[in-house]
Amino acid sequence: MKFKNVFDLSQPLYHNCPCWPDLQPPTIERMLFIPKADANVETLRINTHTATHVDAPYHKLSDGKTLDQISVDAWIGEGVVVDVSFLNDKDLVTAKVLEDAASHMVAGDIVMLYTGWGNHRGFSQKYLKDWPALDDSGAEWLISKRAKVVGTDALSVDLYDVSPDAGPVAHYILLGAGIPIVEELYLGEIAKKGNKRWTFFCLPISIKDAGGSPARVIAVDEK
Repeated sequence: MKFKNVFDLSQPLYHNCPCWPDLQPPTIERMLFIPKADANVETLRINTHTATHVDAPYHKLSDGKTLDQISVDAWIGEGVVVDVSFLNDKDLVTAKVLEDAASHMVAGDIVMLYTGWGNHRGFSQKYLKDWPALDDSGAEWLISKRAKVVGTDALSVDLYDVSPDAGPVAHYILLGAGIPIVEELYLGEIAKKGNKRWTFFCLPISIKDAGGSPARVIAVDEK
């Protein structure tokens, strides 16, 4: 297999980096460092949904699969970027939006939703709370088209201020159908390539009994 191009879609994890606004930011500290010791070693204190990360069904469903119950090939596959960057703050990615924007998707694809929010990662109200997100019709549409994995460059596939009565419906719908989620991606570079097909690798850390994990996600242009 020859790779023409490889693109890193992962947002970096660093001390006090942006994260879900209601949770403690990550801390990364030196445990050992040269020349005081014979190696550089860091300690990390993070929640499992920090920076680019995956959601397994167990994240929202008490009887859902945990990370270690999902085969590694579930995170790898062909797919497309769906450009919804025309949406504004807190707009919804509906079935109608996807009918138009995701016409190049085929059954079994990994689908990466490009909102443009990943290009502006930081501590602004816009990035941390006002991104566009799936509604129930959009999530159901992706299931009907047999999406393998659904990703977004925003903090979540759901809005930040979801209805207390409904809750994070896109999470419940997708994870309930066994479709894993990838969040906080950087899709700016590959979004410029239009409707091109990619091979995606969305590889989490193998954490036993967990509902999520930081991940290194790449897109490969094969030749």
